[in-house]
This record gives sequence, structure tokens and C-alpha cells, in this order.
Amino acid sequence: MNKNKLVKKWGSGLLAGTLIIGSLAPIAHPYTVSAAENKVQQVAAAGQGSVTDTMFEDLNGNAKQDSGEQGVAGIKVELHNDQGALVATATTGTDGKYEFANLADGTYYLHVDLSTLPTDEKLYTTEGINGADGNSSYFTISGGNTVTGYHFGFYPQQGAIQSFVYNDSNKNGQKDGGESGINNVHIALYNESGTKVADATTDSNGAYSFSGVKPGKYYAKADIPSNYKYQSSTYFGSDGTTGYFSVASEQTVQNELNLGLTALNNSAVNGAVKDATTGAGIANTRVELHDVQGTLIQTVQTASDGTYSFTGLEQGNYYTKVVIPTGYNYASGNGYGSDGNSNYIALTGDNTASGYAINLQKQANATIAGVLNTPSGLGIDGQNVSLYTVDGTLVKTVATNSDGDFHFGSLPEGDYYVKAPIPDGYTFDSSYGFGNDGNSYYLHVDGNGNINNLRLTLAQKVGQIRSTVFGDLNKNGTQEVSESGIPGATVTLYSVSGAVVDAATTDANGLYKFENIAPNNYYVKVTPPAGYNVLANSAFGSDGVSGYVQVQSQQTITNLNASLVVQVNPAEVSTAQWIYNKDGSTPAVNNSSTLTIANNYYDSYNNPNINVQFYNKDGGVVQTTGFTATFSNPGLVTPIYSNSQLLAFSHSDKTGSTLVTVRDSKGNVVRTFTIVVTASDVKASDIVLGASNINTIIGGTGKVSATVQPTTTTNKTLSYTPADPSIITVDANGNWTAHKAGTTTIAVRTTDGSNITKTITVNVGESVVVKEENIPNYPDDVITEGKNIYIDTAFTNTYNSHDMNFREYDTAGNLLNSSNYVYTSSDTSVLAPKADQGDNWNRLLVVGAGTATITVKDKAGNTVRTFIVHVAQANTTVKATDLTLSASNITANVADTGKVSATVSPANTTNKALSYTSADPSIITVDANGNWAAKKAGTTTIAVKTLDGSNITKTINVTVADPNAVADMKWINNKDASKPSIANGGTISIANDYLDSYNNKNVNVQFFNQNNQLLSTAGWTVTLSDPTLVTPITGNPVLLAFTHTDKTGSTLVTVKDASGKIVRTFTITVTGKSIADRVKSADIELVNLRPNTGSTGTNAYIYPHSADVPAGVTYSIETYLDQTGAQLSNITVGTTNGAYHQELHSTTPQAAWAQQGTTIKVYATYQGVKYLVLEDAAYKYYSLQTTHVWAD
Repeated sequence: MNKNKLVKKWGSGLLAGTLIIGSLAPIAHPYTVSAAENKVQQVAAAGQGSVTDTMFEDLNGNAKQDSGEQGVAGIKVELHNDQGALVATATTGTDGKYEFANLADGTYYLHVDLSTLPTDEKLYTTEGINGADGNSSYFTISGGNTVTGYHFGFYPQQGAIQSFVYNDSNKNGQKDGGESGINNVHIALYNESGTKVADATTDSNGAYSFSGVKPGKYYAKADIPSNYKYQSSTYFGSDGTTGYFSVASEQTVQNELNLGLTALNNSAVNGAVKDATTGAGIANTRVELHDVQGTLIQTVQTASDGTYSFTGLEQGNYYTKVVIPTGYNYASGNGYGSDGNSNYIALTGDNTASGYAINLQKQANATIAGVLNTPSGLGIDGQNVSLYTVDGTLVKTVATNSDGDFHFGSLPEGDYYVKAPIPDGYTFDSSYGFGNDGNSYYLHVDGNGNINNLRLTLAQKVGQIRSTVFGDLNKNGTQEVSESGIPGATVTLYSVSGAVVDAATTDANGLYKFENIAPNNYYVKVTPPAGYNVLANSAFGSDGVSGYVQVQSQQTITNLNASLVVQVNPAEVSTAQWIYNKDGSTPAVNNSSTLTIANNYYDSYNNPNINVQFYNKDGGVVQTTGFTATFSNPGLVTPIYSNSQLLAFSHSDKTGSTLVTVRDSKGNVVRTFTIVVTASDVKASDIVLGASNINTIIGGTGKVSATVQPTTTTNKTLSYTPADPSIITVDANGNWTAHKAGTTTIAVRTTDGSNITKTITVNVGESVVVKEENIPNYPDDVITEGKNIYIDTAFTNTYNSHDMNFREYDTAGNLLNSSNYVYTSSDTSVLAPKADQGDNWNRLLVVGAGTATITVKDKAGNTVRTFIVHVAQANTTVKATDLTLSASNITANVADTGKVSATVSPANTTNKALSYTSADPSIITVDANGNWAAKKAGTTTIAVKTLDGSNITKTINVTVADPNAVADMKWINNKDASKPSIANGGTISIANDYLDSYNNKNVNVQFFNQNNQLLSTAGWTVTLSDPTLVTPITGNPVLLAFTHTDKTGSTLVTVKDASGKIVRTFTITVTGKSIADRVKSADIELVNLRPNTGSTGTNAYIYPHSADVPAGVTYSIETYLDQTGAQLSNITVGTTNGAYHQELHSTTPQAAWAQQGTTIKVYATYQGVKYLVLEDAAYKYYSLQTTHVWAD
């Protein structure tokens, strides 16, 4: 025997000893051990030492027997001395314990007979004993010690069954996410010989399980509840019994023994009764359920929306009957005939027959009719008349015919009213059934009623034309004050077709009028009396015809005034003018006019001529050819006839006057006037002032000294104008008087037209000094002009009197007599002058708060002083010291309202007014009374502040929530039942073969508020950056769905609520690689003793490529014998989490993977769908102590 001294680690223990390589041949059997009692029966002299330990099921693999880990019986253990001789034999009992006692001192080793290891247990861990040959290391007994630490740990080679009994509501043979389990269903497990080995009962989720199942063949039997029937299963038959199936060692049969049932007596019939006209449901309608023999089974009344339902129905054939209410007729139906009976309905006991609908319409044979006419009985045609139900719903609008008749027919029973808007140009006259606003009274008709006597009589409103025909003297087309009306003109009113409507003749004032004109378009023609022509103006052309005039109801047109001018002889003189004056003037030369000139007069052509031009009545110039002039004084002027457009009269230096008589070529006197020639004036050239300044005091007098140059000036009169007459006044002779202190000027100006002006500067000084005296704590105050004095209503002088005391002094400081001065107040409710008390004081009594202007005058009326006194209200107010809020926080929802409650202290505070200021009015607003209204979600504050100057402020914290605001969006109806939240701006990625849990190609999302309450999506809208990728479905009020096609790509989704506000944006990405292809993107490795993984055998490892494999994919491996096809194992390796470089590791070892003749099938399950990833010989993926090399 070769012995090698070594240190070897077994399990978690570290022992020093000698490892015996190879097998040991037994030498002798000096001891025998009873397996039942675990005792060594000694056949020779013995010592005091012992060896003991336990063989057990090491379920947690820690090489130690823990609580609950049972012993393994029947294992043969041999004790050998260091020479290899057999010392004793022991077999483990039911507790797994073995013991060798009474051993003499010496060296020993143990040997476990590996053939006695139980077949339903696998060797899992070892401690001190080599699992390959069963030999331990050497150990020593010395001094009667006890040796332990030599044992095997086992793991039961048993399987398990985990499955569900569920309600297969969609009958697809699979347990889908929305299908609930059925509890309290009993299932029994039988072995191949028919012996029951276990019982199970489904829990509230319908789950059941059998654990500790020994490898072998079994069948199961389920007791199907009486209210259910068999629907689907892979193994179960309709009697609730399975066929034979195998459970391999360490195999968990998961979801393969699912049993789908369907509830009995669970059928239903749903339908609706609706109004065919409005689409609204008809409530409280009796609906009966009958069997095919006509037996009444059940009755219900329709709900407010017209729906009805029969539930809890057993298998059979039925029909429903809608009892059609009085006043209704059958209109149409889905599954219903005109008698209200449905088709036969076949129920299986678990189906629902829905979509049955019958549409009824109210009996509609009633009529409402009437007429719109005028008082003369003439119909008013083409007017819209509308019929309404009493709730204001428009039924129909018709137009009256040529007779004014209107008619509404085929009306159902109901209450109505008629509305006939009164057209422009008409007014209410009388009616039957109508009010004066054109609305009828309420009208009730049954389904066959007839109301045909309504009448609305309207009187047409009329207009009129009232204007004037006048003599237009100045020919400007507009009648002015001096222009009179012309009688006798004929005025005719025509329609637009040219028909005469009316005619009138102007009265003595030129007025014409057309009354009672029906609203329409017209034109007017004026025919002037003899001797007149029509002058075109804004209303009429020169032919006397106006433009079209629209006359409206109740309108009076007054702007059709016609302008007439007298027919004139162009050679007849009407007027004359003196023209060509240098100043551009053209004075009229009337009979008896006087034309006055100086003997140095020249016209604008620098000729010494007076030029007179003559005009006819049309304003045209009358030719003067053949005119003659005679003079009473022929030597004063000389006539000039050479210009045919005028007569000129040339003068010399001679002065005087002459009467001029002008005759036309026929000798008719056309004008007489007088020419006066005077000597020329001498104008002033300068003003010389005796002094350019006046310095004086109030009350001073004097005279301005001024001389006009030259001395020969014709008009030497001067004017004197002070700039401020309140300071100084000047009379027409230059005498001045000073009235009050100040500075101003006097303008001295010539009046002969030479416009020469000189200015005198005036300074008026004070003659009196006014002082306020007896001011408490202050010296006497000199009151200067315009001074402002500030006191309050509590003012008192040094004598405790509410008087302001004043005295007057001369400029030398001498006291003057106060009785010579008068004080007046602009507001005696503020300051009131007091009567003279004979003590040489002037007094002002303080009466109340305000401002008063005080004026002091001397006896001559001169203003000595003005000043202003401001009297404030003395402070008698009580200010706030504190502000108490009833609540310092407001928590509200959007649209909530309330009021801030705040109390000012003390209670007698004079001004308790508060201001309320929201820091963010977009979140909450507050009015002046503290009433608040929540506007949008958010947090802010309200500042409450006193307004009496105490400036106390308290703050209220505000939190506003919006129960309709989206706080979360979940992606629902996934086949794996997951409901991930999708953040705003997040992405939903699917393959183009994605199906939801209802096998629709829909991505379904729901929206929740901050309280996780589901929000309604009614009225929401969706926009897509790529509308071709997905199609939104918005009809479901609790979710939005997006149907995809095989197209790949991305689209930005923008979701808006019913108000148009954006509540979510996210991206939907559709990939082209199917999930079946994506889940194959993984490395599969079967490795024995992979380093750093805790592996104790051949374990399975799967490394998914995160770029392809999403989170939530569960990988499993099934192992089969090639020769028999028997399944050796079915293990779950793990589930992906989407992380980069994830390792899925199954710690369940399978030695068969290293051998040829076995096949593995690798499956990936995602969202309830199982995909085959790989089927191949296992050994191809087997390796020893390798590490994984990442390829991505």
C-alpha cells in the first residue's frame, strides 16, 4: 500500500492525514455492527477510543448537518487499522449515524462501501472521505479520544410538480395573464401501479404542487368542481385524469400539468334598447327571457342607458322579447324582429351572447302648421321658421311658401315650440299661439295629433324722405343759413325699375317729403321751376337725378337736398370788387360804397390806380367795353377804359372826394360809389422811456414816462400792459399802482400800426413783515410769500389755545396795528380767521384736517402775503400688533376654492384691512377678500399682510394637486403580465412580431394620477412623428393602444388630454429582429467545475447578449437519452434582467451532459411564449474547468 502524507480540503473542513490510494482488501472481521442499533459488538479486548459521525441529506450543501436535514440509512462503513486489516463494520441506521466504540490506541482509516449508497440520493458533499473510492485519510486514537468529521452529504434525487388549475376563459389552452386560478380543487398523484402517493389542493391562485417526487412514471387525477367543466389541458383528459408521465431526478414538471376549466351556468345575454332617432338608450323597458318553448325564465328593466343583461344562465337555447312601450314603433334591430322577439340564442353555460339591440322610434304622425302674414292677409314668404323640443333641441327648420304657410309633419309625441324670427323691416302686430318675440307657446302633440292654426301677423316698418330744394347763392352745393328754399319745384320718387312711386311739390320753404315708403331701393328726380337750373352736388347731378337711395324701415332720409341757381344774363352786372390791393384784399364795391385811399396809395402794380371789376350772377367777369364813368369832382381822379376786364381810376396828390357813376354800354347805371383821397399818415419810429425800471413797495404809485418819436407822428397814443396785474396795475394814461410783492414787466406799445414796444422791469418789495408767534418750543416764524406750514389737528399755541397767532411789522421792525390787516382762508373747515380781540393779534382757529391757502391784505386791498397751511389729522389710531392664521397650509385640488381665515390683534385695531398676495398666481389666485382659487398643480405661498402701517406678514404654504394630471404611464397587457412604468421621454421597444396578452399587435398604455388612480383617456388625442409606423386607437376610455405592422423604425408619440395639454411624450421603437431570433442570441455552456462559480459538478451556464435579449426571458434546458427518447432532466437556468454581461447559472449538475448519446433542448420563455433556442448533442457544449470569454 502506498501512503502519501498530505493536507487535503474536504468540504469545509481541513484535515491532516494520509490518503490511501487504491482499494483495500479486507483482512478480518473482528467486529460486527447492528444497523438498527448502530453498535459495534466487540470480539476482542478493547480500549476506550471511538469513531462516530452521520451520513445525511446535505440540502444546503454546507457539509454540515443542519436542523431538518435527515440521516441516510443503509450505508456500510468499515474501520481498518493502518495495516489494512478490517477492525469493524457498521451500517448507518435511520438517523444516518455510525459509530465504532471501545477502540484501542492506534492508527486507523475508514472505508465506505460505495455500492451501498442509496440510488435515490446523489453524493453531494464529502468530509474526510474520498468520494471516488470511499477511503478516508488516516487518523489516530490516543488516550481514549473520540474521532469525528468523516461523512458524506447527499441530495435527494427527487422531482417536483408545479402547475395550475385555471379558468381558460379564452379557450386557447394556455394560461394567459388575465385568466384567474380556481382554488380548492383536489388533485391526487398516483404511481405507475395505481397507488396514490400524494394529495394536493389548489390555493387562491389555482396553484398546486407535489414535492419530493421520486423519479418514475405517474398519473394525476383532478376532482373537477361541479360548477365547472373540462376545457383544455396537455395531459388531463375530460374526466380529470392524465395519461402517464415521467418525473426525472431533480426535474420540476412546471406548468405542464395545467388544467383549464370553464364555469358552468355562467352564460349571459346582453343587449340594448335605443331610440332610433337620438341613439340614446330607452330606460325602464321590460325585456323578457324565454326558453324555446316560450316559458318565461326571467324579466329585467332596461337601465338608464337602455342596456339590459341576463346572467348566470345554464346551457340551452333561449330568446329575448322586448315589450315595445306605448308610443313607440319598431325601427330596426340587430338580432330582433319587428315583434320585439330576438332570434334563438344558443348558450353553452360559459359563453356570453352580446350585441343584441333593438332600435325604436316614437310614433311620428303629428303635425304642427301655421302662417306668417301681414295685417292685410298677404303671406310673408321665404322666412325661416324652426321647430324645437322644449329642451331647446332643434327639430327642423322650414321656409314659408308664397302664401306665408309653414308645416312640420311626421312628428313624434312630445312638447314643442315654434320660433319665427321677426325679419328686419317688420314688427309684431297680432298672433294666435305666438308671443311678440316670434316664439310660440309650448305645444303638446301625441303621436297622431294635429295643430294647424298658428298665426303670426307682422306689420311692415316704413321709411320716409324729407329734404329741401334751395337757392345756392354761393354755388357750393350746400344750403347755408342765408340760402332759402325754393317753392314750386317738382320732386318725383322712382323705383329702381323706373316706375313712379310718388311725386311732391316743394312748399314755401322748399321742403318736399315722401312718407310711408316701403323699405327698398329708389331714386329721386328734381324738376326746377322756371328761371332756375339744377347745380350738381353730392345728392343730385346737373340733370336733377339722384343716385340709388336705400330706404330702410323706420329710417328718415334728410340729406337729399337739391341745389338750384338762377338762370342769369352773362352781361348783367351783379357785383363789383376793388382789386389789386397790395395787401391782397378785394373789398366789395356796392352801390353807395366809399373807397378811401391816401394820396400816396399805389396798387399791386405800383400804379396810383383804384381798380374795380364787375361780375354777373354766375360770378363771371362782365366786359367793360363801352362802359362810361361820370364824377361829381372830375379833377380828383381820371377814368381809364383801356382794359376791357375792369375800370381804373387814377389819382394824384390832391385830396378830396367824388361821387362816381358807372354806366354799361347801353347807358344803364350799374354802380354808384364814392372815392375819398386823404393826405398820408406819419408813423411812429421809436418810443423813448423816462426809466426802464420801477422799484417800489406794496401800495406804491407812479406814472410811466414815455415819448413817441418823431414829434410829427400822426397818432401818438400808447398802450400799457402789465405781465402780472396782481403785482402792478397800469391805467390807459400810464398811472401805476403796486399791489403785492414780486417781479413783473410793463409793455409800452404804439397804437398807430407801427407796432413799436418797449419793456419796463418792475420790482415790488414787501412793506410788511408777517410773523407767526407763540409757537410751542419754537421761535417766532417769519412768513415769507408762498410758504408752506405743517401742523396737525392737535396743534396748540403757548397759551394752549387751538389758534395760530400772527403779528405784522414794518421793515424796520416796528409793530404795526393788526386791525389794519385782514386774513382770509380758502377753506374755513380747516383754518377759520377769528374776530379781532383788541390785543393786536390776528388769529386762525385750527378746525380740522386739510389744506388752506391764507391771504393777508391791507385796508387798501393790496395783498401783503399768501401762504399755505397743511393740517394733518392727529394720530388717534390703534395699530395691529399680531396676525393669526386659522391654518398655515392650504392643500387643494385644481379648481378648488376657499377663503383665507386671518384675525388681526388687538380686537380694537383701527384698520384691520389685509392684503393677500400669491407668490405664483398661475398656481393659486387670491382676491382682496382672501377668496382663493386653485389653478394648476404646484407649490407656492400666500403672503397675508396688515395695511395699517404695522407691516405684519404671515405666510401660508400652498400645495395644489391636479387629480387629472398624469403622474405615471404604464405599458400593460404584456403576455408576461408585467406593467412597466414608462417615464416621460422614455422608450417602448418591441419586435415587429410583438403580440399583447390578447394576441393583438397592440402596445397598450394606461395613465395614472399621483394617487395611482386610473385616468380616463376620453377625448385625448395622439400625434406621431412617423404616422406610418403605428396606428393609434383612442376609442377605449381607459387606455390608448398603438397597432404596429411589420414595419420597423421609431416614432415620437405626443399625447394630449381633452383640453389640448401635452401629458406625455415617448418613443415607440419597432425592431426588425423577431423575439424568436433575439432570444437565440446567447452563449450556452455546460462546464464541469467552472472556476470561481461555486460549481461542484457539471453545471449549465447561459450568457445572453443584452443588445438582443430583453429583460424577462427565462431559459431552461431539457435533457433526453437519444436511444430511448426519455427525458433525463428539465432545469431552469435563470431569467434575464437586461444587464450587460449577465451570467445565468444553474447549480443543478447533470453528469450525462459529458457523455455522448444525450441531447439537450434549450428553451427561452418570454411573455408566456416558449421558443426553442437550441437542440443538439450535449457533449458539444461540454468542457472541463473552463472560463467564459465574452464576445460582446
